[in-house]
Amino acid sequence: MEAKFLASALSFLSIFLAIYAQSLDKLVPNYDNAMHQMKFYDIRSPLVLSCNVKDGTPGGVLIWKKNGTAVTEVPSLRGRFKLIADENKFIIDKTDTNDDGKYSCEFDGESKEIEVIARVVVRVPSNTAVVEGEKMSVTCSVVGTKPELTWTFANVTLTNATDRFILKPDDNGVPNAILTLDNVTLDDRGEYKCIGRNAANVHGGNTTAPASDVTTVRVKGKFAALWPFLGICAEVLILCIIILIYEKRRNKSELEESDTDPQEQ
Repeated sequence: MEAKFLASALSFLSIFLAIYAQSLDKLVPNYDNAMHQMKFYDIRSPLVLSCNVKDGTPGGVLIWKKNGTAVTEVPSLRGRFKLIADENKFIIDKTDTNDDGKYSCEFDGESKEIEVIARVVVRVPSNTAVVEGEKMSVTCSVVGTKPELTWTFANVTLTNATDRFILKPDDNGVPNAILTLDNVTLDDRGEYKCIGRNAANVHGGNTTAPASDVTTVRVKGKFAALWPFLGICAEVLILCIIILIYEKRRNKSELEESDTDPQEQ
């Protein structure tokens, strides 16, 4: 109980000191998490960074940088951002994955860093079909800053130690992005969920929920593909029998007609 109280007290003290230190600074960025100097954004949505200059600070020019380079000199940002000098803002109207990184605002010899983090987005196929006894493989496509992926099935978190499941990284090196399962059985049918998290979930409070997507695995029986073939064969056989019966009856009818024809005088 005492340890829990001490941890809460230290956390409160850290927040208080961060706010107090911020009150002494010339520059005040619009952090989403001031303690860790972080700003979060959704990919394809606007990113707005602001760096308020305290009243009474001597005049100067606010300079924006990304990873130590002026934003005007960053090739990936060229033509994609705007600066609003009167409001001390840096804006990207339509962001992409590569817009994350360490930004900074500089004014009159003082600099403040902003760790910009892209929230995670995950995608899996809506349906995955596999034949009983074969191998299943599902890839969770993910974008965002340093994503961490987990999989669940029937409310159980899957790991490499879970039954026959194997989790592997994708071509981009994202751990646990590929879920595989050998010798699939009918019991493996159901919904598999890929869940993505990163620092935005850890430090974003209730504002950032984990990203997730679900694929429904449908397992076909070993002989599932055989039944349609057998059905076609049966239809062909029945058709052949009908034709054979028809031909026999027609030939019999023709023979009877020939027997009843009047003989020539």
